[in-house]
Amino acid sequence: MKKIGFAVLLIIIIAFGLMVVSCGDWHLKRNKWNKLPKGTLTLQKGAIYLDEAGLTWELQPHSKNIFHQPDITPEPAPPIRVPYPNVEPVLNYNPDYPNLKFLSLDGKGGSYECILQPDGSYLITGKKQGTYNYSNPSGLWGYIKHGFLDVLPHFFNSNYDDSLNEFPE
Repeated sequence: MKKIGFAVLLIIIIAFGLMVVSCGDWHLKRNKWNKLPKGTLTLQKGAIYLDEAGLTWELQPHSKNIFHQPDITPEPAPPIRVPYPNVEPVLNYNPDYPNLKFLSLDGKGGSYECILQPDGSYLITGKKQGTYNYSNPSGLWGYIKHGFLDVLPHFFNSNYDDSLNEFPE
């Protein structure tokens, strides 16, 4: 019985901690650290792209991008003549997963995140925007840290400070 009580207490402490963290500047102003790709993203090899500033960006699979897709609408999206015009070569458009997610390592264990919309613009406002990751989601430990530092606080509070999303040169 003591083990169950301890487990419940631990869950309550973690939940309270996540609620506190999700309301603080550390979480809500995370995009002061974020960057967007500059100019055209050019395919290098596999899913690796290079922007015009020399940053390397990795295109993420749809399975790692479910939180950044538009809400489901009863009507299909209109066809896109030239999807993702700032990516070379042109990528295929998938109406079920129209937004693409790219990550770029920041050299400190985190990653810049951008969500590319079919028209070539980046999603930089609202709860589905790309946000700076304090932990890059790679490897087992990276996924665990990303879950606690970046994903879980989002479920408690996704009201990011959009005034920081100016992404200066």
